[in-house]
Amino acid sequence: MARPEAAKQNNETFVLEIARRFKAPREAVFRAWTDPDAFAQWMGPENMQSRDVEIDLRPGGRYSLVMHGSEGAVYPLSGTYKEIKAPERLVFTFVWGHGDLKDLGMLVTVTFAEVSGGTLMTLVQERLPHESARQSHNQGWTGSFNRLERFLAA
Repeated sequence: MARPEAAKQNNETFVLEIARRFKAPREAVFRAWTDPDAFAQWMGPENMQSRDVEIDLRPGGRYSLVMHGSEGAVYPLSGTYKEIKAPERLVFTFVWGHGDLKDLGMLVTVTFAEVSGGTLMTLVQERLPHESARQSHNQGWTGSFNRLERFLAA
């Protein structure tokens, strides 16, 4: 069940927090974030496909992918891993390669907690520049997590 996201403003930037419970072991949810083939299956909103996924899973390592929209648009995304504590925590930068947010270094922290019947995953995205960016990322992550839920159930 999704918990309503929290919006906070901090030094003229916005923060998005989303908590989601999955009926899957913590290791499986963590692996879905760190295995390139698995990540490609769920990352992106409902109408997107992620391709060209590369993951160098180590502190200082980079990840990259390109989301392809049904209308033909492409959305490159990349970042650098800051912290990896398997299967508990991932911290990485989040950098779009296009649009108004191009080259803006946002920061994402994902934690994975064991709970009865599965995993509670909490995502915190920091350094969003304005409320509309927070809202659009909330929509994008929500769609991605719907896809992640289906991926984990398969």
